[in-house]
Amino acid sequence: MQHIVIHQQAFVLHPHRALYWPAQRCLVVSDLHLGKAAHLRKGGAPLPEAHDRSTLDRLTALIGTFTPERLLILGDLFHSAHNSAWERTVQWARSLPCSVELVPGNHDVLAERRYAEAGITVHPERWTLGGFQFAHADAGDQAGCTISGHVHPGVVLAGRGRQSMRLPCFLINDRRVLLPAFGTSTGTFVVQPGRMDRVYACTDSLVLEVTNAVVPPVRARG
Repeated sequence: MQHIVIHQQAFVLHPHRALYWPAQRCLVVSDLHLGKAAHLRKGGAPLPEAHDRSTLDRLTALIGTFTPERLLILGDLFHSAHNSAWERTVQWARSLPCSVELVPGNHDVLAERRYAEAGITVHPERWTLGGFQFAHADAGDQAGCTISGHVHPGVVLAGRGRQSMRLPCFLINDRRVLLPAFGTSTGTFVVQPGRMDRVYACTDSLVLEVTNAVVPPVRARG
């Protein structure tokens, strides 16, 4: 884990791609994309349910580690319209010892009654807590600091012998905190850190600051 300070507030970065805010007892994640396998199977893709189980097991373990009062999901909780995976999500959400709250993203298209039956509180698309703004996608035009997801950020690290590795990452500066995707079926998008960004890459067990070791994305010619 990594302990960081943003605007005099302490946060914890966890290798499972989650952010914990001790002062608010708030665990923050983004982009679970539950139900993605069931959605794609409708189109004929033979995908297993293992991703949903892995995602929920990891999140349940984090709740056990931090014992938060609230779980805040920054969009794309569920990948698509209602499908067979939603009932499992409802059972899981109702079993948790903390509140479950959602700042909706572009994939959160379920009817309001679906979230209500799961006991999930849905906030506005831009929501403020403790002086920080929370959103699924950072519009980049807000004062203060915005904590968001949506991009599924990743970075490429280079080693000796032309070896390289792509890892999910947090991008952090005084104006934004960009979270990696929490879901195991999401993939990553290689980002170019800004000049003021601190970059923290996630392995299975560690969060490592790699600000000065990032390989820039290859730009297409022509």
